[in-house]
Amino acid sequence: MAEEADARVVVREVDDVETLKALSDPLRLAILRTMMSDVQASHRVKDIARLLDQPTTRLYRHIKVLEAAGLIRVAQTRMVSGIQESQYQVAQFALRLSRDLLAAPDHADELADAFAATLNDFRDRLVRDVISGRFQPESKRGAESESESESESESESGAERGAGAEGVAGPEAGSGTVPGREVAEGERPDPLGPMVVALDRRLTPERAVEFRSRLSALMEEFNRPDDEENATVPVEFLLMFWAPREPSGEPSGQSPG
Repeated sequence: MAEEADARVVVREVDDVETLKALSDPLRLAILRTMMSDVQASHRVKDIARLLDQPTTRLYRHIKVLEAAGLIRVAQTRMVSGIQESQYQVAQFALRLSRDLLAAPDHADELADAFAATLNDFRDRLVRDVISGRFQPESKRGAESESESESESESESGAERGAGAEGVAGPEAGSGTVPGREVAEGERPDPLGPMVVALDRRLTPERAVEFRSRLSALMEEFNRPDDEENATVPVEFLLMFWAPREPSGEPSGQSPG
């Protein structure tokens, strides 16, 4: 299995409209997300259906669309009561839209549909976790060693220095805290607490290029599968970056800020 995983693409660049359309359906996105939560596993359709609380028969057509688009693949088959049962794996660990596809004006509708489906799926999961209490960071109290205290102080100082870069989210959105919630005296921020960042600002061309490049490198690094036995922390993360440009032939203006 490790050899098969190494042979798969770490980050697949989507550069065709048909694959983009395959990603524009909320249920197909949910199927793909469920499978990508464990990239090493082989998934039966009925197991995916159970996790998504959907009838198995409803998933077969969507599975075939994802397979035809090369987003998933048949990992193995077996005979069950005289019927061939397929088990599927993801064909990549992450997806990225190609620059040519993003720049093509003829594909604006398809792009909008794909982005809307992605944002709606992420919003639904975020709201679900907020309402259920799973979004809240853990409270950590108790005696700490001097080195831990010094390390935490340095971390908090860094968070304060970076607070201005957190946009409308404000400084309370970083370092494991929830907006509107004060950290009690003696309570340490949860190192795995949620981060909420909304950045809308102007950068120099050089800084904008550096920002995007570092984000891309970070995603490339952490999209690689971790050691299966020790990968116990579920992480929900959505990254979007764009530098708005005026359409060709239209005068540029000051963007709202």
